[in-house]
Amino acid sequence: MVSQLPFLILLLTLVAILLRLDFIFYVVYVCFGIFALSQWWTTRGLTGLQVRRRFTDHVFLDEQVTVEIEVRNQSRIPIPWVQVNEVVPIMLHQPSSVRQVMPLRGRSQGSVRYNLDCRRRGYYPLGPLFLNTGDLFGFADGERKDIIPDYVTVYPEIVPLSRLGLPSKSPFGTIKTPRQIYEDPARTVGVRDYRPGDSLRRVHWKASARQERLLVRKYEPAISLETTLFLNLNRKEYDEATWAGVSEWAIVVAASVANHLVGERQAVGLHTNGRDPIATDGKPLVLPPRAGRAHLMKLLETLARVEVQETTPLAEWLRPATVDLPWGVTIVVVTPVGDEATCAALHSLVRTGFAVVLLVCEPQLHFPQVRGRAQRLGFRAFPVWDEKRLRVGT
Repeated sequence: MVSQLPFLILLLTLVAILLRLDFIFYVVYVCFGIFALSQWWTTRGLTGLQVRRRFTDHVFLDEQVTVEIEVRNQSRIPIPWVQVNEVVPIMLHQPSSVRQVMPLRGRSQGSVRYNLDCRRRGYYPLGPLFLNTGDLFGFADGERKDIIPDYVTVYPEIVPLSRLGLPSKSPFGTIKTPRQIYEDPARTVGVRDYRPGDSLRRVHWKASARQERLLVRKYEPAISLETTLFLNLNRKEYDEATWAGVSEWAIVVAASVANHLVGERQAVGLHTNGRDPIATDGKPLVLPPRAGRAHLMKLLETLARVEVQETTPLAEWLRPATVDLPWGVTIVVVTPVGDEATCAALHSLVRTGFAVVLLVCEPQLHFPQVRGRAQRLGFRAFPVWDEKRLRVGT
């Protein structure tokens, strides 16, 4: 009707001129006035709207996020109706859009709320958001694309090492050394007699009371070495039928190992050949080893965004990626297969001076051969697949 109204006004004007009827002229004036006022009112009201989106942008798996869209009318002109249309990711909300209509008085505000079920890790856009409004007569309408998309980051799942089939005493991280370079107060190995200069914090008061002499704790000598995770997300190396489920599980494995190492107060870094949607250079992602919860959250955020892509095979990528790593770093490789090329590449890292651990995340019938080959080449290999998860394909 809106598009036809100017034509009807023009037609009535021609009829009024030809017939010279004052009544038709009056109708033309009224229609034109209402049309002009409706256009001005709708345009002015649409430009006077301010929109703000409120939500928690970083969440853990299986949490629910409430998104609130606040629409404020900054002008004194009342708006008969405003339709808010928000595009949302289908993975977090069904349907893939949220629509709601509300009236707004002058200098007033309204809000739209909806919930996101964060059941899959990822980096999801919220928006864009569209505003539609019009007049009560249907003579004018307007649409406005408002506020650029915001993003919600869903961290990957973290599982205990026992679920990965790894021993609780992790094969990566802290290693024993005969030289007492560093003492780990979390690992008490006995007591000894007090010597002048010993800190009172080391005194074992219960043992001292039993023995009736002052005893201090002896700690296990250890050196804390850095660990770097290498996550292989080259799609060509995954099975075509199960690549989606296996790659997601590989990310869970990497996140779980990183969480364990940080919990053990170890420094952990991340290298992956996956694609980061916010990266502009397209290069493999590199996070240098750091310790602490803040670094872990940054690492998990990276794992939440990373995606599978067709890129350089693991055996070709590992060598240049480890050039800048210091001697003695523990390298944990998470990859779908443990074929001869992969094992040969890891053997070259062992010869260079790295401690290497291979985690195979895709089911393999001949894994005992992989384990035996790895043992001969100087590193350890572990199967970490979860067949229930792979059958789901998510």
